[in-house]
Amino acid sequence: MSSEQPDFQLFSSLRFDVRLRECEANTAVGPEPSPFYMLPFHRDRMLEAAQHFDWPDAEARLAGSAGLEHLLKSLKAAIDTNSGAPLRVRTLLDQTGNITLESFPTPSTAIRNLFPTRLPPPGSAALHISPLTGGALILGPDDSLAQQGPGYGDPEREQAWAVMVDPARTEPSPFTTYKTTSRDMYTEARARVGIESMTEPKEVLIISTNGDQIMEGSVTSVLFWRGGRWVTPPVSSGGQAGTTRRWLLKNGLCEEEAVSSGSLVDGEECWLSNGVRGLIWGKVKL
Repeated sequence: MSSEQPDFQLFSSLRFDVRLRECEANTAVGPEPSPFYMLPFHRDRMLEAAQHFDWPDAEARLAGSAGLEHLLKSLKAAIDTNSGAPLRVRTLLDQTGNITLESFPTPSTAIRNLFPTRLPPPGSAALHISPLTGGALILGPDDSLAQQGPGYGDPEREQAWAVMVDPARTEPSPFTTYKTTSRDMYTEARARVGIESMTEPKEVLIISTNGDQIMEGSVTSVLFWRGGRWVTPPVSSGGQAGTTRRWLLKNGLCEEEAVSSGSLVDGEECWLSNGVRGLIWGKVKL
């Protein structure tokens, strides 16, 4: 390993939300009832990046059950875990294994957008399931979750994000496969389609130089309806293995399949996902 300090850090952004303590699906991810959304998956992605970049000190800090407990303790020390306000928590890891945490307000979202039972086909009616009644019931984001099972119905589709295509092409690299602070390619793609703020309900698709394959969004993983099911580009297309994406694949809500930018249709529905907002409804805008 070079003694020269790299000019980037590894990071993962996750959701803090006190309602997740009562969410059985989040507890099933582990390691205990927690207000942090899919925490072990965030640890795993940073650990895999540390291994790839050959950062043994950072790897040792996060490895095993002790590494997960260390991350959890760091979060609890930095965040008021009794606060009712949801937060986006940016967890940064440097080459020496030092963890830095930054937190920002984030919008409330329904639990079913974090842990959906299914992703409805495009154009279909939403189904919200309550095990309390055994039937369909629309549940608000503040409803009690203590007696509910791991799935809470379809994610909300209130406002579709505009999903645009980057006119330029991006070369796949370790900096597109792993999440680091070296993010110029994403910043530039957003600028090219006119996205000026992280608060805008807009996303841009990053397109690979390899056969015009869709890699991912600038801040999200992406899912498209192909062949009668939802598919997400494989990591081999050049994008990242997102945390919510990992959960969706594990639970059979989508499959991996390469998606060409040429297959996109103006106005088609899609889903976006990330470790802060969960599932976000989108529509392609060509």
